[in-house]
Formats: sequence, C-alpha cells, structure tokens
Amino acid sequence: MSSLTGRAVARKSVPVTAEDTQTVERLREPAGAYRSAIAELLGVELSANPSEAEVLQALLEAGRIAVEQKVMATGYAALAAARDDEDREHARAMRNRRRGSSED
Repeated sequence: MSSLTGRAVARKSVPVTAEDTQTVERLREPAGAYRSAIAELLGVELSANPSEAEVLQALLEAGRIAVEQKVMATGYAALAAARDDEDREHARAMRNRRRGSSED
C-alpha cells in the first residue's frame, strides 16, 4: 500500500468537533477497527505513528471517495431508470444476435 503523504497541495484550517477529535484519536491507535476500516476504504495504511494531520487527511480522502461512489451509484440508478422498453428490446436483440453469430 502507498502513503497518503506527499500528494498534498495545500493546508487548510477546518473546525473540528469533539466527535471528530475522538475519531482521530481512535485512528491514531496502532491497531483496531478504525485503523482497519480506513485502510480498507483507502487501500492505504496509515504510518505506524500517524500525526493528526495525516489522520485528518485520510478521513478527508475517505469522505471524498464515499461521496464519489454515491454520485456514481445515483447516476447509474438514474440511467437504469431512464431505460424504456425500446432500450431493453434493443439490448435483448443485440444479446441474441451475438449468441447466434457465435454458434455459426
């Protein structure tokens, strides 16, 4: 797995709630469910002793990924809902045509 550090282009100040602080502390612990979850979401391990900044950046990255996945899922659902009977018939005909040409 690669590191999250080194890709940053700017530093921003953001307000942090007590719940955010608690989550950051859980992610800074060397082992545990939070550390495993963030690694799985990002495909990147936090360093052995991550700074608050590293953990906050990982959380921001995980949030960005989650939002992008939600947007894609919503888009695919809208695309599927927009298909009408003619679209489905065309897709069925194309599948049958491919099956028929492979049997020749």
